[in-house]
Amino acid sequence: MRNTGKFQLDLTAALHACDAHEPTSLTLNELVRAYDARHCKAELMRLKKWLYALGSVSAWEVTRDQLAICAKAMVDQGYKPSSPNRDLSALGTVYKWAIAERLSPRGFESPTRGIKRFREGIRRVYVTPQEVQALRDGSLGFQDRRFSVFVNLVLDTGARKGELYDRRWSDVDLQSRTVLLPTTKNGKPRVLHFSPETLKLLMRVFPLRPNAGLVFEGRVPGQPIDYRAAWKKLTTQVGRADLHVHDSRHIVAAGMLRQGISIAVAAQAMGNSPAVLATRYGHLETRTLHEAVASTWTNPN
Repeated sequence: MRNTGKFQLDLTAALHACDAHEPTSLTLNELVRAYDARHCKAELMRLKKWLYALGSVSAWEVTRDQLAICAKAMVDQGYKPSSPNRDLSALGTVYKWAIAERLSPRGFESPTRGIKRFREGIRRVYVTPQEVQALRDGSLGFQDRRFSVFVNLVLDTGARKGELYDRRWSDVDLQSRTVLLPTTKNGKPRVLHFSPETLKLLMRVFPLRPNAGLVFEGRVPGQPIDYRAAWKKLTTQVGRADLHVHDSRHIVAAGMLRQGISIAVAAQAMGNSPAVLATRYGHLETRTLHEAVASTWTNPN
């Protein structure tokens, strides 16, 4: 039915407005800095070596070949394959934001698209329950009491550290013991669940909880604190200097699968695709399934 009412959609005007769009003149360095400032991320530091080589180039003139050459050079010079892979993903996120904000030329496509990522070896870590408890207990001995909350949330939820750094008090629900992640790495919202013990610690460390702001705010208002040095000190003290914050994801995921949780459910809790979790931990689910089936066998004797 034709719309003959007072309000009519002028599609021609919309097309003309799109045609009149002018891209923002930005070097790659300026684009990354703008994204970094707007999102309180650490992309500027992560991409520092890339910006040294390509920072002065127009962000819209950086080519796929240039990025592929830089990525290969990193591997050739001894970087682990995961490093250029993470860097390219970070750069892709910056370009995705620029396109959404209409900073880029019309029809622009991120130069990170189509670059084949390097194959990474699967990092598997095993941490005993005693070592996990040592991490929790050791975190209580730091002057910044918020660090103990951070450590316990990481070990409860398996969250990525950036997911916790970005959290505001409006995302935290103490009654349900949950933390809302409105947007995640895979683009879907997710809810983190933490333990009653972590709730008690959180309420002790934050007796007066603000209504707004970052939970782990640093000295600069609006900027999250960086716990890399504290984490390194903690893991060294408990005799596991090899552990990364990201390893908590392996600890939580493996723990769920050992308890018989399916890969599909664990993937939803971790914010991964089932395929990724199956690649890393499929052997654990297979063992659980074997034990479940074996428990139904009857002893002929």
